Amino acid sequence: MPVLPSVSVVVPLYNKRSTVERTIDSVLAQTHADFELVIVDDGSTDDGADFVERRYPDPRVRLHRQLNAGPGAARNHGAKLARGRFLTFLDADDTWRPQLLQHAVVSLDTNADCRAFTAAFYLEPAGVDRWAELRAGGFSEGPWRLTPGVSRRELADCLAAFHSCTTVYRREAFEATSGFYAVDRCTFYRHIEPLAHYHMDASELGMGSRRSAPPLEPVFTKPEAIRQAAPAELKGVLELWLGRHALRAAFVQLERGDPAKAAWLLAAFPGVKGWVREYAKIRLRMAAPHLWALARKLRRSRA
Repeated sequence: MPVLPSVSVVVPLYNKRSTVERTIDSVLAQTHADFELVIVDDGSTDDGADFVERRYPDPRVRLHRQLNAGPGAARNHGAKLARGRFLTFLDADDTWRPQLLQHAVVSLDTNADCRAFTAAFYLEPAGVDRWAELRAGGFSEGPWRLTPGVSRRELADCLAAFHSCTTVYRREAFEATSGFYAVDRCTFYRHIEPLAHYHMDASELGMGSRRSAPPLEPVFTKPEAIRQAAPAELKGVLELWLGRHALRAAFVQLERGDPAKAAWLLAAFPGVKGWVREYAKIRLRMAAPHLWALARKLRRSRA
């Protein structure tokens, strides 16, 4: 009977030939070597999948191809193919520090009540260290559970300082959500030291996107599944979280030249008004874009 890996790493691949090598190399460099790497090519039109097949004879690397169905579907397909007791996802342009899987496995093995592990990261290409934000927010390392009384500050810091590229799930916790873009109540183990590099310069969804306007995430276009799955006592926190996330997405849409989509986000998620300062800023930007641009230019000139 074959010995199964302790961790399954799923990498969705779509036209990332220029960056997938650094991603795979960072996984293969992990100090915890008991893993499998499941790469799901989502109908790429470059030679990324062929490159992976030629470049990586390592038996831990498994390549699967599918017709283009989107990143969420590619991740879910990878999860179905995965065999490990822990499951994690890494985009084909991001990278890990060598100790990420080791910290994750040890933390989850020694904290049975934690259903997922997450860590801080570096925001690239600027090299912003999210550890500094956590330290300023008074975060401590160890088990953490979302509660109805969570402060807005802590909720905002969680959004800013932790990322899916550093999150490792117990397999049963992920399966209970029925895949991506659903939620489950669980306890996290928070690791403060940054253990990954999130590359905004190569992202198709953020400020660094080369697209004129990035698409909206399914959490915005189909939020009802998350709303229905949320425990009753956490529905208010979920709306605050959706509001904060919608504000960030609206800023991205404005930056990329789509004020109509930004306005839709503000109207569709009333939780935005719970973040008074950020809501006022984006309303000012939308009402007086030229004044906003001038003020930003002045700030940059003084920096």
